[in-house]
Amino acid sequence: MRVDRFVASCVVVGCLIAAGPALRAAPDPEAADAAFDAGDNARALALYDEILAANPGDINALLRSGKLLSWEQRFDEALSRYDAALTREPKNSEVELERAKVLLWSRRYDEAILGFDRVLKTAPKEPWALCGTAQAYQWSGRGRASRPFYERALAAEPNMQAALLGLAYLDLEDGDTTTALDRADLLNRLKPGEPMYRQLEEQIRRVRRPWVQVGWDGSADSDDNAMNTYRVEGALALPARTDLLLGYAHSDLHGPIPAAADANGSSDAIYGGLGWQPRRDHRAELRAGAMRLTDSGGADRTVGIGGIAYAFPIATWTGRAAIARDPFLYSPRILDNAIDVTSLTFGVSGTASARARIEANVGYGDFSDDNARLSADLGAWYAARVTKRSLFAGGVVRYLDFADDLDNGYFDPSRLIAALLSVRSNGAIGSSRWEYEAAVEAGAQSYTFNGAKATGKPLWSLYGLVSHPLPHGFSFQIFAGFSNSSTASGPGFTSRSGGVRLRFTVGG
Repeated sequence: MRVDRFVASCVVVGCLIAAGPALRAAPDPEAADAAFDAGDNARALALYDEILAANPGDINALLRSGKLLSWEQRFDEALSRYDAALTREPKNSEVELERAKVLLWSRRYDEAILGFDRVLKTAPKEPWALCGTAQAYQWSGRGRASRPFYERALAAEPNMQAALLGLAYLDLEDGDTTTALDRADLLNRLKPGEPMYRQLEEQIRRVRRPWVQVGWDGSADSDDNAMNTYRVEGALALPARTDLLLGYAHSDLHGPIPAAADANGSSDAIYGGLGWQPRRDHRAELRAGAMRLTDSGGADRTVGIGGIAYAFPIATWTGRAAIARDPFLYSPRILDNAIDVTSLTFGVSGTASARARIEANVGYGDFSDDNARLSADLGAWYAARVTKRSLFAGGVVRYLDFADDLDNGYFDPSRLIAALLSVRSNGAIGSSRWEYEAAVEAGAQSYTFNGAKATGKPLWSLYGLVSHPLPHGFSFQIFAGFSNSSTASGPGFTSRSGGVRLRFTVGG
């Protein structure tokens, strides 16, 4: 009998040992939540993992462990948990919101926008869904589309710091440094000492500091024309949302003309510009000055130069209008003919969808040799964001028509129509502080010139620019372009251009 009892006891003990893991205390959701709320992220994640091992469908554990994983930038693992939660509860807006945030942080901007939109359909005033949508647009290079969402986020949650920060950078990008500085001051009051906000304020004040810039621009073409321009400019911010620019430019023009094998001309200009931004998205600019021109025979003449330009919003788009009066500077021959141009231009640009950008311009030029020019262009681009670089691919159609075909040294065709493929890009070069801009256009043009009709003539242009900040407030920029298109010559023509800029900002 004792033997039977002993054997039974051994069996019970053996079973207890074998079943030990199953008989451990069940995971405690309250302990996991307490660790989460206390900021003990490692312990909280371990406890949530235990809960999910016992119950893979626990929505709270999936949601909170997904947050912890996302904070460690383990984005794929976080998304996996959110997807599992949404499989069980497809209409869980809290999970959908956190999933969209992770997509945003993963730079999957379009997917993030769709996720935030699903949240907004059930909760139109959810501030983080509104702010996240704005951030997705802004971080993917579509800042204009982001502003309404930031403003709606602030309406739902006044003083929301993420929305204020995003709007401040949009204001800075738009040139509205006064409003940007107001937002930066508010952010610094809401969270004193925050490095991100101090950096924003310093960046705004740096933009508002006075600067001086010297530069050289040069151009040359296959008709042996060449022009070099040396320029010095300076600007400073003034009260009442105004800014002042002063400049001097000297140009040397070289090229063959019928009267001589080689001839020179020059120009000297002194000018000033006053900018005024009465409110956001509005900017007016007044330019005025005088230019002395010396033709190839040494004769001088002095003319007034200047213009007025105004940029303004049209719904969610931007409109631009300008009128200007300037001499036609390109070659000694044009200079000898004393040709001045009064131009009127109007343009609009904006987004037709999340990634479709459109720009259109029309212009009229009244030439002092009794000629007139009508021009127009329309372009559409698809925008994409690749890490720190923006890419735009699309097409452009251009129209140019002169009233008369005159023999005054410039290309004045009738009914020129050009169709081009266009690719543009800008952004950072690797992980360095170098920045670049690049553009390529290629297509064909048809026109009538000197009584002869040209059809399907190849047309192309290349442009590139690189810039880099230097110590002690200096910055450097160099650019170059190549093309077979010109306003000053006809078929069989190619040109090249380039320039260098060195800017010094007072105060670094």
